[in-house]
Amino acid sequence: MRRRIFWGSVIVAAAVLAVSAAAGAVIRQQLVEQSHRELNRQAEVAARLIESPDLMARVLGAESDRLGGAVRDRAAGLVIGRILELVEVVGGHDYLEAARVVPGGLTTLVDDPVLLSRLPPALENANGLEIDIDGNPVIATVRTVAVGDGINLRIAIGREEPLLDGALFTRPILFALGIGAVLALILAYAVSSRLGRRLDPVEEAARAVADGDFGARVAMDADDELGRVAAAFNEMAAQLQDAQRRERDFLMSVGHDLRTPLTTIRGYAEGLDGGEIDADDLPRVAAVLHRQTDRLSRLVEDLMLLARLEAREFTLRPEMVDVAAHLKEIVEGHRTRAEELRLRLDAQLDPVGSALIDPDRLGQILGNLIDNAVRYTPEGGTVTVRLAPALGGFSVSVTDTGPGIDPEDLPRVFDRLHVAQRYRPVRPEGSGLGLSIVKELTDAMGGRVAVASTPGRGTEVTVELPSGPGWPDAE
Repeated sequence: MRRRIFWGSVIVAAAVLAVSAAAGAVIRQQLVEQSHRELNRQAEVAARLIESPDLMARVLGAESDRLGGAVRDRAAGLVIGRILELVEVVGGHDYLEAARVVPGGLTTLVDDPVLLSRLPPALENANGLEIDIDGNPVIATVRTVAVGDGINLRIAIGREEPLLDGALFTRPILFALGIGAVLALILAYAVSSRLGRRLDPVEEAARAVADGDFGARVAMDADDELGRVAAAFNEMAAQLQDAQRRERDFLMSVGHDLRTPLTTIRGYAEGLDGGEIDADDLPRVAAVLHRQTDRLSRLVEDLMLLARLEAREFTLRPEMVDVAAHLKEIVEGHRTRAEELRLRLDAQLDPVGSALIDPDRLGQILGNLIDNAVRYTPEGGTVTVRLAPALGGFSVSVTDTGPGIDPEDLPRVFDRLHVAQRYRPVRPEGSGLGLSIVKELTDAMGGRVAVASTPGRGTEVTVELPSGPGWPDAE
């Protein structure tokens, strides 16, 4: 990034200098054009003065008729010379020359003509001429005027271009811009170097996190953009560290949950293999093996389902469903197990009509909630399933009369295995992934889930789902 800032400043400085040079060229061209226009205007004024029809009469008066031709020409020449001197003084020209047009050429009225000697004799009138005189560019204008009977004068006016020297503008501008560009480069280098030094700790911390050190942090207290970047990085690292911890705890818990039934199955398998189990105990052993394999199967299935849910690698197939009738079937499917555990399973299902929803995913949500409630409700307790209308859809809640959840555990009830680990002595069965699956399915279906609990009085889990359409795409 430091190199980008520095070379970006170099490119900007070069672009500014190039634009300034182009602007200087445009200014100079405009000055040259202005000089051309000014010379043309002064040439027109001089020509109108000289070729005025009553000029000689006003200058020579009544005596002009008695003067000879040579004397009159001399007098006219003096008058023209005075006019040209006036034009030269007013215009501030570098060159002002005049010549009389004679057959076959010109008779100059000035000593050592410069402009007229470099112009073709046949050139009568011309504007915007550019002539090189001793290496200096000169712009010139030529006019031919009649000053008497058969007398024509050739007037040439020239000025070293431009009328106003463009260097007076372009050189200071270019110099100032050059100094500004150098200062900008110095400032860019200083800023990029300081920025790079402040980013070095972020880079080091990022490399440490990439190497697996999620405890790496950036020590930066500045209240600016980099400070906010550092704070965001530290927050990200903290979340990764927490995720790593939860992942480690999850793997340890899964390992424990897998080890317990596997140990039981292995022990009975070895007993069967060694002939240590009596025939009368075989039904009991078969029931234990069956129960433990069901537990393993449920744990593996829940793990696979949760992995697909978190990776969004599952499909929602919404269809119009009578929600109350569908939930009644699900509740009835769990009634036998509840009765075996001497629990009362109560259903209070208000009619909410039909909804565009995936019936299988809705069944998974309610099934996990009932299983979870049944698992933690002691004998003689009650599990209540309620269905009620909600804004834009419906809500399903499952309430139990179990031990409840401590307030400090409520924020983490949807973490994998958290509830199972904390309250395993109550009911050791189950994968401990039910609430996590409920949370993922509810989020995928565009709903929300909440838990309310009072220790010693039970827990209520409420799921609100939209009745469709407008589902998020979960393909």
